[in-house]
Amino acid sequence: MEQIPREKLEGLLSQFALTDRVAVVTGGSRGLGRGVALALAAAGAHVALVSRTAADLEVVAEEIRGLGCRALPVPTDVTDEASVQAMVRCVVDELGRIDILVNSAGIVKLKPTVEFPVDEWQQILDVNLRGTFICCKEVGKVMLAQGRGKIINLSSVRGHQGRANDPAYPASKGAINLLTKSLAIEWAQQGVNVNAIAPTFIRTDLNAFMLDDPATRDWVLSRIPMGRVGQIWDLFGLAVFLASPASDFITGQTIYLDGGWTAA
Repeated sequence: MEQIPREKLEGLLSQFALTDRVAVVTGGSRGLGRGVALALAAAGAHVALVSRTAADLEVVAEEIRGLGCRALPVPTDVTDEASVQAMVRCVVDELGRIDILVNSAGIVKLKPTVEFPVDEWQQILDVNLRGTFICCKEVGKVMLAQGRGKIINLSSVRGHQGRANDPAYPASKGAINLLTKSLAIEWAQQGVNVNAIAPTFIRTDLNAFMLDDPATRDWVLSRIPMGRVGQIWDLFGLAVFLASPASDFITGQTIYLDGGWTAA
């Protein structure tokens, strides 16, 4: 029988700790990004918060400092390569390295495809997909030089299933799923893990307009075997796990956090 080193058992829970790790979270001023940033800080990570609005970032930064960790607000346009490059330099200069990247910045707009302006379609692809790619590319340079890193891309069940009147958001999330796989394969032997989390409806500012409509909410609940929409804290355990040493042998995966939506 193969022997399991005793330290692997005695130190099991410590594998989930993020003590003094450095995380970058895009879209960190609200919604899922804010929730993940707070969860990583609760597990011990120092967090660089990235979005366009400095005032909103500072509010979340104070929450993180209240958890005993460092917080660095870095106003950034994730669709602009130079802006992201400047953000990465700032984080490395201030916090020393980058161990974790969470790509959470995203937008959605709904309307019939024949009425969907091409510039709005492109805007969604730019924020959701281009922004994720640029951040992976620029933070990836740091992680590859370090020989380690954890990247978590926020996808959606919409990356697996289409939806009427929504030609851009599912396209962006499906592309993120395949970008995740491609980067995971390319960087697997260089110490960088790349995975994605694909939630179903978790109430945030992004989707409140849909869930506040009774007919839409009833339809959503009818599709979720657990009979409820997700809460932001439903994301915490999975995000910390994928950011921690406990997930070192997991890469290239899109994990559905959906109450059974994609199983039904």
